[in-house]
Formats: sequence, C-alpha cells, structure tokens
Amino acid sequence: GLSAPPLYFKKNNSEVDDNGTNKDGGGSSIDATHPIRILDYRIESGPLGREPTMAWTNHHYASHGLRPSSYQPILNAVLSHFDAESILEASRTRELTVEERETLDGCKLLRDMIHDLDASLDDMRSFAAHEEYLMNVAVPLIYGSFEGLDEESAGMLQLFFRAHGMAVRMVVARWTRELLLGGWKRRVGVDEKGRADTGDREKDGGAAVDDAVTKDKDQEKKIAKIWKAYGFGDYRGGYDIPEDFTLQDFALRQILEEEAVRGVVVGCSSPEHALEAMRAADASGVDNGNKKK
Repeated sequence: GLSAPPLYFKKNNSEVDDNGTNKDGGGSSIDATHPIRILDYRIESGPLGREPTMAWTNHHYASHGLRPSSYQPILNAVLSHFDAESILEASRTRELTVEERETLDGCKLLRDMIHDLDASLDDMRSFAAHEEYLMNVAVPLIYGSFEGLDEESAGMLQLFFRAHGMAVRMVVARWTRELLLGGWKRRVGVDEKGRADTGDREKDGGAAVDDAVTKDKDQEKKIAKIWKAYGFGDYRGGYDIPEDFTLQDFALRQILEEEAVRGVVVGCSSPEHALEAMRAADASGVDNGNKKK
C-alpha cells in the first residue's frame, strides 16, 4: 500500500520502553536500519467463525481490538500440537528411546520459542526488525534443532508465524499511532454496520456515534520521554489523528501541508493504491493550484 517516508534516529541497536528507558533489542529495535515507519498494514480481519477479509490495522483495531481474531486460537492450537503429551505419558511407565527424548527436547524448544515470541509481542516496534529476528534467530534455531519436521508440524508452525506476523503488524502500527498522538485520545464508536466511526459524518446510512477528543496529560509526559530518548528532540504536542485515517494517509496530508513542499511523488503498486493516494491528497485541504499532487 501507500508507504510514508520513514523517520530515522540517532540511536544504536537498543530498545526504549514506554517510560523512555533504554533496554536491549531482540527483534524490536528502532535505529537507522529499522526506522519507525508511519504505516498501517493490511491484515486478515473479521470475527471468528467467518471468512476473513483484508482490512487496515486501524480499522481492525476499532472493530476487534489489538489482536487479530484468529491469533489466540491459533496460538493455543500450536502449543497443544507440540505438547508431546503422548511421550510424557509413556515416560511415566517406561524408559524413553533416544528418538523420543530428542522429540521431547525439540517440542520443549519450540514451545519455549513460541511462548517467548508471544510474551514479547507487545514490545515490538519495527516489523522489519521482527522479520530480521525470525530469519537470523528463530528459523536457524528450528532448522538447527530438527533433522526434519513432519508435514503437519511444519504446517502448524507456518500457521503460527502467519498469525504472529499479523499480530506484530497490529502492535507496531498501534504503537506508532500512539507515539504520534502524544496524548490525544478519541473515544471511537462503531456505527450500526460495525465500522469505525469518528462522529464527523454518517456513512452509507449508518448512524454516527459521538467521538470525544481529549488530551491525556500523563500519556503526553510518557510520550515526551520516548521522543527525547529516540533522538526526536523536544516534544511538540503530538497530532490529532482520526482513527479512520490510515497512518500513510495522515503522513501524506502532513507533507502536502508543508510550505516548502511543491509536490509529492508516491510509489503505488496497484490502481487501488493510486486512488488511495489521490483521495488522501484531495482531503488534505491544499489548493491544487498551489501544489501538485
């Protein structure tokens, strides 16, 4: 989709927690190699039991919350698949074979890895850093620990990494939005058709829901510390970003409103992306006679 220019920092391979304190990276680093990207992602969305549809992460958050609907059931199913219950049961009545002990150790390794990935999910700040961690740590760990995986086990791992990847996209996009909001809070409603509604209009006959905008001073102070720790400089108040705006639409509109900007070249990989860019530009409120879009 439409991708906004990334922001770069003067930071090393370290992570900054939500209090602005440095901590080790481990797949969630923010630095010049893994910059913050002002970007919402497309993920599979929808309630459990229904055919998923593709939706932007901000729209999924408004309707279903921070996690993809399928994430927890898939996590539970994968952990159950690798619980090695039959081998554990056998170990209570007889000595295990070498192959069984190796399988038991392998299952424990995989469960520990999956637990660690799940536990670190809310610390993710960069999807690129997450992918790099998988390629350089998780995948070599799996291939280095098993001579081979049966088709069902390989399929279960593939299913988990797919769901976990969508969950990481959700966390990263939400954290980026919170960082930009800097304390601005919107009470997001959902219209009668189950869609996010910011209360500024009616959509296709759906009733608008009130959407109060407030400023959370404690959150603002927390974000100011993070801005400083990341090398942004002095915090300047944050942005009031409507929940139904994707981050890339917001970024494009902000760029077009800059006095020094005469035009923006946006890379689009499909006609749909080109139309999204045009809509975002048209909604920026900038006079077409003054700036080319």
